[in-house]
Amino acid sequence: MSLRILLTNDDGWEAPGITALAEGLRADGHDVVVVAPATNQSGASARISSSGKLTVARPHGDDEPVWSVDGSPADSVIFGLTHVFGTVLGAAPDLVVSGANAGANAGQAVHFSGTVGAAVCATGFGCPAIAVSTHMAWDTTPTTDLFDDTVRAVTALLAGPAPADLIPDGAVLNVNIPNAEAPRPLTASAATADPLPMGRMGYSGDGPEFQLAFEPGPEPAPGTDTAVLRSGRISLSVVPVTGTPSSADHLAAIASELTERMSVHQ
Repeated sequence: MSLRILLTNDDGWEAPGITALAEGLRADGHDVVVVAPATNQSGASARISSSGKLTVARPHGDDEPVWSVDGSPADSVIFGLTHVFGTVLGAAPDLVVSGANAGANAGQAVHFSGTVGAAVCATGFGCPAIAVSTHMAWDTTPTTDLFDDTVRAVTALLAGPAPADLIPDGAVLNVNIPNAEAPRPLTASAATADPLPMGRMGYSGDGPEFQLAFEPGPEPAPGTDTAVLRSGRISLSVVPVTGTPSSADHLAAIASELTERMSVHQ
């Protein structure tokens, strides 16, 4: 099934993760339109520009469906849904995909994440949305090849139920792909949101400038998205927005189907 997809992120429209995902989704037959921030907007959550004004560019002209938005991930989604799909293309997307982020978004990280924030914004417009993140160390320099498994997982996920059946109404499907050291073929598990942060954050220094520091968080409880990810499995969890969390049975069935498809997509 070919889908019309609005693809966005919080790392910027030229980032390796969104580049790899755009290429992979198009190769799988989907119609992909990229509307993403002009610059890195990590940690922007679902904020919108307070000025109410955006500067938008077409970096490849009319040759490619790419819009660069001088704003947040949420700004990009709003502009993409209302102007690009609403005015220019005249048809709503079947799905919003936000990612692929360089770094996991599990536990309390979902509250800060611009990747998740963009997907949350899409649900307010009644559009099914998936947030996609790839686990890697903070000091890793992202390259497109580091997202190969992510592309395989997302295309396999979209080979199943239609978005309306895949994603609970009024919620975001939060997908986290384990790092390159995880056992292959990858398997997927349903998860609950970890109530603890993935790591401890704080600012250190003597001033007047302070540096954000990050240390590993506590051992996660079994079955949480953080625990599933650390065990080397794909984590599927739900971020409620206007609806209620899906049943565990629904997520478990999706995870089982994805695991089966991943064994073929290696």
